Amino acid sequence: MKNSIYFLLLVALSWGCKQEYATAPEAKTSTVKSVTAVPLEESVTPATIKASGVLMSAEEVKFSFKIGGIVQQLYFEEGQKVRKGQLLARLDPVEINAQVLQAKNGYDKAVRDLSRVEELLKDSVATLEQQQDATTAVEIAKATLKIAEFNQQYSKIVAPINGKILKKLTEKNELVAPGQPIYIVGSTGNKGAQILKIGVADKQIVKVKASDKAIIEFSAFPGKKYAAIISEIAEEANPLTGTFDIELALDGFFSELKNGFVGYVEILPSETAPHYRIPMTALVEGDEKKASLFVSADGKTVQKRTVAVDQISDDFFVVDASQLQEREWLIVEGATYLSPNDSIQIIQ
Repeated sequence: MKNSIYFLLLVALSWGCKQEYATAPEAKTSTVKSVTAVPLEESVTPATIKASGVLMSAEEVKFSFKIGGIVQQLYFEEGQKVRKGQLLARLDPVEINAQVLQAKNGYDKAVRDLSRVEELLKDSVATLEQQQDATTAVEIAKATLKIAEFNQQYSKIVAPINGKILKKLTEKNELVAPGQPIYIVGSTGNKGAQILKIGVADKQIVKVKASDKAIIEFSAFPGKKYAAIISEIAEEANPLTGTFDIELALDGFFSELKNGFVGYVEILPSETAPHYRIPMTALVEGDEKKASLFVSADGKTVQKRTVAVDQISDDFFVVDASQLQEREWLIVEGATYLSPNDSIQIIQ
């Protein structure tokens, strides 16, 4: 009897549990995903082109002596400014002065010899051949004297430009060979005397032209900006880097800037095609050439788009306007959780 009662209780409990489970409400998950979106708007504001390069002088001249000899005096040190016409260095003049004197005496003797032969020729003592030989000797001696005087002139170095001593490559009393560099001088004092060269990709080189403006900031002077313009654009790619070289000329000369300073450039193209600036938060996946993102035409469902990237900045990237539709909704938050054709709710 007791066993029958226990059995009935177990059946009742089991049935109660089944009833409770069966009547529990079924959990449901919404398929509408909340996202943040903004309408796409075309922009014609030039998208800056960013790059970096090293500062240098527009004109760098290596100064040397035409002849060899012992350096008698060097008048300037590295970093000092020089003016056009100033004497920079000279050789010990003893040897070259002796060569000039020797050439001058040789020329004087040749002139005297010719004069004597011409007098003798009048008296028919000398021959025409002797007179011609004497004339040739005078011409040779004259040329030798000119060479010696020319070498004497270039036994000293005179600055042909206003500039700054970038490097001093020898010291006083050193023996130097002909043509051996003594100083390297960079031009100064003129607009465009300081330049910076950068390399840009092919899709960027077609957007710039000569005289486009740029802003340069040097890490040595953070926050200080220097105006510049594009002075030269390469016609072919650099075979070593595959990029196109652009030369930027600073608008003036700035003595605080040293050759070799690294400059960060923002070029402002004067002309640009319509484009969209896509926030980085909208990026789902991509690389330097392509990017994937989600857009919505009706604000209710999303489509995945892969677009070609024209330019990448710190917090946005630029795509040509032909790849997207103006006023489409661009998903800027929540895109990483979406799949194509998902239903969405836009949160403003």
